[in-house]
Amino acid sequence: MARRRRGARTEIIGLDRLERRLAEIVPALEAAARAEIENAGGAMVADVRRNVRVDSGNLRTSVAPKYQKDGLQVEVGWRDQDDLYAVFHERGTRRTPANPTLIPALERAGQEFVARLRAEVRRRL
Repeated sequence: MARRRRGARTEIIGLDRLERRLAEIVPALEAAARAEIENAGGAMVADVRRNVRVDSGNLRTSVAPKYQKDGLQVEVGWRDQDDLYAVFHERGTRRTPANPTLIPALERAGQEFVARLRAEVRRRL
């Protein structure tokens, strides 16, 4: 005659403490991410200002970060109508060689951002 199997019972001790701790950690991690995104935006702006081609100085002074999604996303670039010529500097023309500044700034800031965010998350955990 076959034996009947009884279901195994598992009890997790401290689950309520874990849930409370996770609820505390999520806002702290979001705050850390916002702070690091703001740092990355500032770093990209500084990088672009150092490397952009300068004639009148307008492109250097008008590059700015724009934060979205409650500070969890940043866009760096030129947004003024007077800055439309920035694309010619970035991509080049027949007479002017390309001088890309936005993508290289993003690449440099992105590598630093990942390392700083990782360190900040570890610190807060």
